Amino acid sequence: MKTTFLLSLTIVNLLWTFRVPAQETPKALAKVHYTFIHVNDTTQRSKSLRDEVVTYLGTASSYYTSYSKTRAQEEIERQMSDPGFDGNLTITRSTTGIPNSYLFNEQTLTEVVSLGGDEFVLEDRYPVLDWSIGDEMKTIGGYSCQKANVTFKGRAYTAWFTSELPFSAGPWKFHGLPGLILEVVDANKEVQWIYSGFDTLDKSAIALAPSEKAKPTTRKELSKLQEAFQANPQAYMEAKSRISASVPATSPGAGGRATITIRTTGTSMGGSSASSIDASRIKSVNVKNAENYAPSKTTNNPVELIP
Repeated sequence: MKTTFLLSLTIVNLLWTFRVPAQETPKALAKVHYTFIHVNDTTQRSKSLRDEVVTYLGTASSYYTSYSKTRAQEEIERQMSDPGFDGNLTITRSTTGIPNSYLFNEQTLTEVVSLGGDEFVLEDRYPVLDWSIGDEMKTIGGYSCQKANVTFKGRAYTAWFTSELPFSAGPWKFHGLPGLILEVVDANKEVQWIYSGFDTLDKSAIALAPSEKAKPTTRKELSKLQEAFQANPQAYMEAKSRISASVPATSPGAGGRATITIRTTGTSMGGSSASSIDASRIKSVNVKNAENYAPSKTTNNPVELIP
């Protein structure tokens, strides 16, 4: 039972959340990658959380989310495509995927929260940032960047943006500068977004929108679900399994075998692609941290010091 639960929980949490857009849905034109570093436990500063995150960029919209799921999907596909694959998957984590994504669309901010394979949508307060733009310049990733400062949610941040990339967006809730934000660091270096790459996405099929399965909810109801999941994640997942039991486990052309469909995002120019993983080939999933990654499980230093 424990192995089955670990397998289902791991695979469910690797499901990609973007959908092929309807005609009117904005599409991503480019994406910018960051390394996110968060000293979540001030008593163990060397054990900070780390994630690879990405902001998908549109003409007037942006979507910030974790990229760790995509990396894990790529690793699963690599192992399963090996002729010597014996059914035992090993996922080595060097990041911790953030559960919250943020969609900017015109003058609105939508939060998308992942919980046990489910997605929940909440309307968030649109942040109005009082930027102070300075004269100092530096080069990041080959782009000429200008310094800007802002105090937000209890932290004093320094950001670097480039007008060479004409997107008024950045990581997390940062936006509103005359160019793309490539780096953000708070005064104590406890919260950092460090630039790690930029790609254009010609003919992208990535929609700047939550997935169709995302469920609107309230902060209060989501809090109840989060408490239930944290208290007993196995019971939460088993309840989900019972609900989905009425849905056929096979797909056309699968030869009667159960399959898991995932959506991945290309790491180079292009768009998203979908592929199916034959779950019957997987005997076990072993998830472990990389030797140099041991984040603290305690959070006494949230990103938002002021809600």
